[in-house]
Amino acid sequence: MNTPEVDVVPGVASNASPARSPECDDARSGPRCRETRIAFFGFYGRHNFGDDLFGYLLQAISARTPGIQPLIVGASPAEELTHPFHLPVARALWARSGAMGAVARSLTYIAAVFRARAVVFGGGSLFGANASLSFAKLIVTAGHWFNRPVAALGVSVGPFATVERRNAFGDVLRAMPYIAVRDEASVHAVANATGSAPANLRDLAFALPAIYTPKRKPDERRTLIVSIHLRHYTDAVLAILARVDSQRLVDEVVFVSLDAESVAVTGDIARLFSPSNVSVRRFQYGSSITAVVDLLAAASCVVTSKLHGAIVSFVYDTPVMLFCYQRKCAEFLLDNALPGPREPQPSDDVCVTHVTELLARERSEQRYSSAQWHLDQFERFIARIGNAGAPAEPLDN
Repeated sequence: MNTPEVDVVPGVASNASPARSPECDDARSGPRCRETRIAFFGFYGRHNFGDDLFGYLLQAISARTPGIQPLIVGASPAEELTHPFHLPVARALWARSGAMGAVARSLTYIAAVFRARAVVFGGGSLFGANASLSFAKLIVTAGHWFNRPVAALGVSVGPFATVERRNAFGDVLRAMPYIAVRDEASVHAVANATGSAPANLRDLAFALPAIYTPKRKPDERRTLIVSIHLRHYTDAVLAILARVDSQRLVDEVVFVSLDAESVAVTGDIARLFSPSNVSVRRFQYGSSITAVVDLLAAASCVVTSKLHGAIVSFVYDTPVMLFCYQRKCAEFLLDNALPGPREPQPSDDVCVTHVTELLARERSEQRYSSAQWHLDQFERFIARIGNAGAPAEPLDN
């Protein structure tokens, strides 16, 4: 059901060794030494770049953590995801809607918890406004059945629409001995729900530059990337494109689809745009996570409504305009002191001015300076979960 040993994943530096348990360092242990399996749960396997990126990062971090073997539950068949976990009898039904799909996923979740020594909710809005309470309860309950510690890393928590929902998620969160969230709003949400504030280690993607170095073409052109998944931003984006084209601020525009929603909306914007001076091409996230990273990191500017299109751009110092369609987008800009409108529906003129200013700035070639710190923190967190029961070492906030 899973790859039996941990290899260095693509993009991990060559000095990173495969994860091995302490017993493997003993020459007498031989080839039968065993690793600690950690099952990672998220929205993996739904062909969404941001969620698949979490799987890639958790796999890479685990490969750098001695003694850990990751099981990325439900992962997509992306080139870089070499440690997916699927239940063979349920795999064909994994993405199906309705009762059959729900049963297949539930059986897979329970099997993964059973196979693992520890369980981690890894990355994303797994405890957010639209999160599945039944999913969270199932994983925690299965962990209790099989005596597996359950933790959460790089997640968002809240906002909760009702006190009842907050209390229900509070019960789930209190069942987890280790929680590390990705933003300050989630710190307050967990504290309000449980009475205890978690560590804020930020989003998993903040460690990406310490794991992967993007490929850059020697003949780089000035490129504007557009990746939009909501139709109500169409007019603002077309206004931006009209200004960029008329003033020749870039050489090309690349319309990028990062998930199923982006395919239709970004495609419609591409068809409505009639360029006079810039070239146009399209790109759709397919089987390679790092191919998307390469594209974002090499751009002159990114205009997106996708949070992880913005975060990846930010950590590789690509100027970005993020449409803040929900709270977590505005919080990302706020937490990182980034410029740009934070209201859900900014005016076309504000958007045009902001992108024009971003393109006028001199491009920095310095990677996000705290990436190694984040990677170290995530490694420590995963190592602690893998050695649950050992004396706790405090994580930095």
